[in-house]
Amino acid sequence: MTGRPAPTGDLPQVTVRRDVVYRSEPGIELQLDLYLPAARPAPLCVWLHGGGWLRGSRSARAAERLLPVAAAGVAIAAVQYRLSGEATFPAPLDDARAAVRWLRRNAADLGLAADRVGVWGGSAGGHLAALLALCPDERDPELGDSSVQAAVCWFPVTDLTLRDTDVPAGPLPPFVTGPPDVPSQEARLLGAASVPEVADAARAASPVTHVHPGAPPFLLAHGDRDGLVPSEHSRTFHRELRARGVPATLLLLAGANHEDPAFDTPPVLGTVSAFLRSTLLADEAPPGAAAGVS
Repeated sequence: MTGRPAPTGDLPQVTVRRDVVYRSEPGIELQLDLYLPAARPAPLCVWLHGGGWLRGSRSARAAERLLPVAAAGVAIAAVQYRLSGEATFPAPLDDARAAVRWLRRNAADLGLAADRVGVWGGSAGGHLAALLALCPDERDPELGDSSVQAAVCWFPVTDLTLRDTDVPAGPLPPFVTGPPDVPSQEARLLGAASVPEVADAARAASPVTHVHPGAPPFLLAHGDRDGLVPSEHSRTFHRELRARGVPATLLLLAGANHEDPAFDTPPVLGTVSAFLRSTLLADEAPPGAAAGVS
């Protein structure tokens, strides 16, 4: 097993193992970083980064976001997945599934309690996290269990078919510069020139399409001034989950934009860690007991 330990600055109770290879694909070795709490075996959550499926890094905002949740007792596996310039959908979802399988196989050596696994993602990663929770991979059971038992989705795209007509509720976030991507990020994910050309594939890749009774609990968080992905994506998704009896909580952050620093604050991160612990650990509070505003 590869990977190197790294210091964690002001959080010595968290051990970080970086650059652990979990999957090899032609021309690329996919890696993950592990943020391990002092108390082990620790409940496990997979982190999927944002970036429009086109760019982004598993280490982005790790100090502000991942380390505090790990310090609260939840191990985080920040996963690299193939971007749309490397492979189209469902490749990134398959990578996330492979990471869950690898983590379960190696849980004992890593100090993880991996019978129940959570997933957490932001933006494009929130989209993939929702699909990972809603779409168990039943193609080859011999590969191992890739299911997850809790999902945290921050400002996710939940319906790809709406992206050409979405009306943002606020200004573009500061990190968005230059002209819009052409083809769009959603079209690139699907390997198409435009989403309408592949409407069936877009629906199949939309989490809202796959909501079903018996899905794991969800914690959704979205800014009500999101200038990139309107909060209606989370609002509609939340309604669909609740309508089918799925435990679901929606946390709306007043005045917050896409990838807003307001998400990386103690109240929000505390809600995330409490939700994950309560859902993944049988001896703690029941799911949803600490999960924000529904």
